[in-house]
Amino acid sequence: MSSKLRKLFVSLAALGNVYVISDAYADQTLVATRNISLKASLDIGGDAFFLPNTNFGTGSYREKRTGGYALIKDTTYAELYGKPILAGQWKTPWGFSVFGQASAIGSTTLGDGDAESISQTTRTPRAVTLEEANLGIDLPFNKERKLIIEGGRQKFQIDDGFLMGKGAYSSGDRGAWWYAPRFAFSGPGVIKYQGKALRADVFMLENNTNNKQTRNNDRPETKFEGFDITWFRSRPGGDGGAVYEDRAAYLTLTYFHVRKANIGSAYDYANRGDRQGMNVSQLSWGGTFVPIRALGISKHFTLYGTFVSEQNSHAGNGYKGVSAYSTYIEPGYTFTSLPWKPHVFYRYTRFSGGKNPHSRTKHNYDTYFLYDGRRYTYGGYWPGEITGMYLSPLSNMEIHQVDLTGVPPVHLLRKADELKLGLHFYDLSFLYPTGSGLSRNVGSHMSDELDFSAEYTFDGNTSGAIAGGVAFAGPAGKALAKAGVPGGMPMPPIHGTSGVLELYFYRHF
Repeated sequence: MSSKLRKLFVSLAALGNVYVISDAYADQTLVATRNISLKASLDIGGDAFFLPNTNFGTGSYREKRTGGYALIKDTTYAELYGKPILAGQWKTPWGFSVFGQASAIGSTTLGDGDAESISQTTRTPRAVTLEEANLGIDLPFNKERKLIIEGGRQKFQIDDGFLMGKGAYSSGDRGAWWYAPRFAFSGPGVIKYQGKALRADVFMLENNTNNKQTRNNDRPETKFEGFDITWFRSRPGGDGGAVYEDRAAYLTLTYFHVRKANIGSAYDYANRGDRQGMNVSQLSWGGTFVPIRALGISKHFTLYGTFVSEQNSHAGNGYKGVSAYSTYIEPGYTFTSLPWKPHVFYRYTRFSGGKNPHSRTKHNYDTYFLYDGRRYTYGGYWPGEITGMYLSPLSNMEIHQVDLTGVPPVHLLRKADELKLGLHFYDLSFLYPTGSGLSRNVGSHMSDELDFSAEYTFDGNTSGAIAGGVAFAGPAGKALAKAGVPGGMPMPPIHGTSGVLELYFYRHF
């Protein structure tokens, strides 16, 4: 291990240990009366990475201030962020509550910057940006039904975040590209109905973009409105109307229309630049639906999935239309009678693409506001910590994924802490290599990847993880790595493998 990598890991590990061994902290109460409360809290997080033989030997290129690029063959970088939060509530004498929240995020990237072919976070970027700034009312009808109206900058997620979850991109001068701590959308806002078995949202929002601050890597500015409606069954003692993780089973229909989007040439690439006027629909489901005891299918069997359709007959940048889709299906089972209670799932994911990159109808899928990790920190929708994170587009591809996790009956620092171990396998392929600008003679197979993770939860406020993995390049993966080398730079030797070693920590005060 290189000395600079060791220094980064030791620093972050030491910092993480300080938080882990301390007692869990609740939000700090600043004002507390019978009807008014004001609380302050702080989130902090950090991570560190070492990627030997980055991008199968082609490396990662950092832009130099004097022009040109510097090649980093074995990438080492780290990230830090902090988020102070101020939240208040007023219980009015008229039977409803008024609430509000304000927060900001400061973040930075250290070391070489992220390991994409052309790194987005070189030269130690740092920034402080506004995150949440909202005000709302909580209007209860009875103990089981309520209406919430919330305006301003706010987090907003639908189900597991496959389509809707992140309203801001952390890149460029903002830093913290991998940790991605920014979530908030801008208003006007959201109206939420929460019942015992039915919930719904009506929303009019826009993402938070700044292409200059993100070094021309941001998502297109997008203003949209729509709705979602969910039938759900809560877990025992849970509130599925308010908390996604409390839903034992759910079925959701979502629709939104893009009222206005930036279709400038800066966004005219594989899967974006054509959002204005687009209609997006999603049918998603998850949990335990139909236990069949005779077939051994009990409450421990789960089935998650989604189908997303993107249609646009008024696309920009010379396209006459868009017709794209994505889907995944994920059966899983938890063996509660076995030691470590292993959970295994298989997920097949398909992001549409087109054979002809010059077609006037765009078929490449746009991930919009994808949030990775609502259900799984590792094993989420980014297909792996190497190829899926730094090389592959989440468009024009299919993914076979197998995850196996288990919780050993050990406690490291306290009786209620938890250690979860996981193995994560990914098989990535293009649907149409020609649709991504590669030769038709290149095979479709991108890579196979196997990752190992150890996730530790001290309590609800403190967690961390360490992970490692190796990816084996297929013909399309090698061609994709070559395509990422900037023009005018010599082509480095291509190898068959890349690796990763990473750790992260999170703490809420």
